[in-house]
Amino acid sequence: MKQEITQHIHDPETLESLYRKDKNAFAQAFPEASEGTDTELVRFWLIRLGNENSAEKYIGLKKDLLMLAIFAVVIAVLVKLDSFISTISIGEFLLRNFAMIILAGLTAWFMLKNQINGAKNILLLMVPVIALAIFLNMLPGMESDTTRLALIHAPVFMWFIFGLSWVSFKYTSASEVSSFIRYNGELLSMFGLLCIAGAILSGMTISLFSIIGMNIGDYYMQNIGIIGLAIFPVLAAWLIELYPDITSRIAPVIARIFTPLVLISAIVYMVAIAASDIHISADRDFLITFNLLLLGVMAIVVFSLSELDRSGFRKFSVILLFFLGVVTLIIDFYALSAIISRLSEGFTPNRTSVLVSNILILVHLLLILPGLFNAGFRGKPLTRVEKVVYSYLPVYFIYSFFVIFIFPIIF
Repeated sequence: MKQEITQHIHDPETLESLYRKDKNAFAQAFPEASEGTDTELVRFWLIRLGNENSAEKYIGLKKDLLMLAIFAVVIAVLVKLDSFISTISIGEFLLRNFAMIILAGLTAWFMLKNQINGAKNILLLMVPVIALAIFLNMLPGMESDTTRLALIHAPVFMWFIFGLSWVSFKYTSASEVSSFIRYNGELLSMFGLLCIAGAILSGMTISLFSIIGMNIGDYYMQNIGIIGLAIFPVLAAWLIELYPDITSRIAPVIARIFTPLVLISAIVYMVAIAASDIHISADRDFLITFNLLLLGVMAIVVFSLSELDRSGFRKFSVILLFFLGVVTLIIDFYALSAIISRLSEGFTPNRTSVLVSNILILVHLLLILPGLFNAGFRGKPLTRVEKVVYSYLPVYFIYSFFVIFIFPIIF
């Protein structure tokens, strides 16, 4: 919506058409899309949007608060389900279900907000979530490698389901996918702010009770703290909708600051590995952690790319992303060689998972880097890079599906 408004900022007929098409999206996007443009038409729309929808916003706010309260209760009950069923272990239940409950809550929230209807669409979102919940809780104990791998990859699987509800099944639209990835940055920013506020409130509450001789720390964290942490993502989603200007300005700054910092950290880490006597092929847990690091850096590359159109240092940011991709590629080759050296001892769930994920990252980087080089050093558009980045994401979904559902059968 923002791009369409920007393109037609001087066209009153098109602006009216866009407004009638989706009033809420238009009202949220217009202030930022019109920033820097001072015309009579823009001033008219700012006044109109500020006055015309005040009653509608109030009614919508009441509905959202009611919906948010219902979500909070449902999420709280799900998180504390172990309290109602004595046969469920508290710690293991949360390990298996906590991330899934959070992402399922976000999926349901946007199903309602985006008014996703039709039996087919609802089933496409609900059936995978229910199937995943049942399957994760039927897996053997935490000592099983396949169980641990399934729990690690379950959030990736659920993230794609959440994405489907957010984009309202418009997964073939590069602009929609880009907006969704950008939204994740905004969601994490708001979630982080809520966590900081929650931590301060929790610390104050526990300290005040300790002054009068009541040690409520364990009880508070096990009952109130964990529930608040589970509710915060949906609360963050609501706050972003209510105050869209807050996080929309924070996320690009975070991307701009963290990209060079991650690049420096990756270079230092690469040099440290080369200079040390550590052989990552000899340590399984280190190899898995190393692989998670690669996935994290890859996620930062994808997120930073989605924020480039808001950055005033676009060319410099692209060059930074290119070098970050190169360093990640080198680290990936190093990790891949270590993994291959362990295959002589046979295939295990961990080795297979790490091998496949490293190959996927390697291929993704090899597809992205030429486009980043051309955009950063030759001034070519980023359109092709964005297309490659977003069209490749479903590969990670398929990979997570296999690790969760197929690995336990194979191994």
